[in-house]
Amino acid sequence: MSLEWNLERIGRAGFIGILRGDEPEALIERGQKLSDAGVKVLEVTLDSTDAARVFRTLKEQLDGDVMLGVGTVMHPPTALPSVAEWGADFALSPINPEGFIQLAHELGILAVPGVATPSELWRAHTAGAMLVKLYPAATNWSPEMLANLPRPLRQVHTLPTGGVKPQDVPAWLDAGAYACGLGSKLTIEEANFLSSEILARRGVMR
Repeated sequence: MSLEWNLERIGRAGFIGILRGDEPEALIERGQKLSDAGVKVLEVTLDSTDAARVFRTLKEQLDGDVMLGVGTVMHPPTALPSVAEWGADFALSPINPEGFIQLAHELGILAVPGVATPSELWRAHTAGAMLVKLYPAATNWSPEMLANLPRPLRQVHTLPTGGVKPQDVPAWLDAGAYACGLGSKLTIEEANFLSSEILARRGVMR
């Protein structure tokens, strides 16, 4: 898959379901249930217990229609070659580690660095990031702030993550976000409703 296609798939999905925790079996079960509810993009955070097994199991069990990536990349030279072997399509970080964007893209993985300020957003963009994580969105960002950024910054594809609630997603998308990251606040019922709502926004019926 090309980086452009990976980016497109995240945009079409409208949100990423984030899997993080200390119980691998529970994460696998949650990933399967989120997929059944219509979630098209899932992220397994690398700080989760036995993240490799969680990722590989979901990769084997889920429909190829579900895109899988990883989160919480802190040391790219160590993490990225491993997750490339797992088949990760994208990799997120709460920060923008040195060399992260370049190495991920060389490995065919869409890099999504995290930024806390408009200056960091622009630096990540000019360093080659095709999608940038606004983190933590609930405290450092808001839909109003995103909508009122200078025009060049509004052209950057953004992914608000961290404290984002499912009911907040439409406001973020209306403000110009490309998609959102949703973690523990996302219930299976909300995932089902939100997946349908995103499709409706795009003129597609489930």
